[in-house]
Amino acid sequence: MDVAGVLHERWELKPTEVEGLAGGMGSETWVAAADGWRVVIKAVHGEDAGFAPGLELAVRLDDAGVVTGRPRASAAGRLVERIDELQVGVLEFVDGSPLAEAVADQRAVGETLARVHEASATAPGELTDWLQHITQFERYLDLEDWIRPSVEGAIAGVTALDGLSWAWLHGDPAAEAFLHQPDGEIALIDWGAAMHGPLLYDVASAVMYAGSPDHVVPAYLTRRPDLADEVEGGLDAFLRVRWALQAGYFSWRCANNVLTGIADPAENLKGLADARRALSGER
Repeated sequence: MDVAGVLHERWELKPTEVEGLAGGMGSETWVAAADGWRVVIKAVHGEDAGFAPGLELAVRLDDAGVVTGRPRASAAGRLVERIDELQVGVLEFVDGSPLAEAVADQRAVGETLARVHEASATAPGELTDWLQHITQFERYLDLEDWIRPSVEGAIAGVTALDGLSWAWLHGDPAAEAFLHQPDGEIALIDWGAAMHGPLLYDVASAVMYAGSPDHVVPAYLTRRPDLADEVEGGLDAFLRVRWALQAGYFSWRCANNVLTGIADPAENLKGLADARRALSGER
């Protein structure tokens, strides 16, 4: 994609420099700058249904005081522009250092996620519809014998829960999506996986990435003590469903030899093996 040309034609921006960034699992990104501005350009497949809602959520949360890398509207007033078979968005560049595995960083993840859920709380939706997010990889669940029963068991565990709280979710709150800014604030970027769903899905995702709930969950509940019973009763079930998504996702990647965002097919196999260990209770 001619990034400079797209910026000029669709956003009326004339960059003096454009630099490609390491790609994500399902996107391409660049940084572009000129005197007085610096932006991130993100391109995803045209069929990615979560991209536009994620950018809209980033705007709403930025309005609520959460630094998100606010999307810039194009000259036509759109957050997303179609370029051939791609969807393209332009976001304000957010400076900062990615959080990591330190205890203080895990606590910052939990506290920031609670802020997001406070600002984006909604009425509950239909859980069966939401679970299509997990079942979208159904046709690949027979790649290995353990996958389908593990995924179906995880889904059954979540559907047995009652009284779930919903919000607009980040969807993929890995530590590197949280940036410690020079002024001490924590920004949350990368909204391409955003969705409307049970907030425990976001909490479970953060716990999955952290490797344990020991610091993320107490920090989350310090800000959201009203959710203590819900987290205690449902976190394990949602952690299993989060790993079930990993199993389905990496089954799809392995079956189709999808290599975006990785250097070697072995990384897809590792992702699938990690999901198997987690769903079987192995360490």
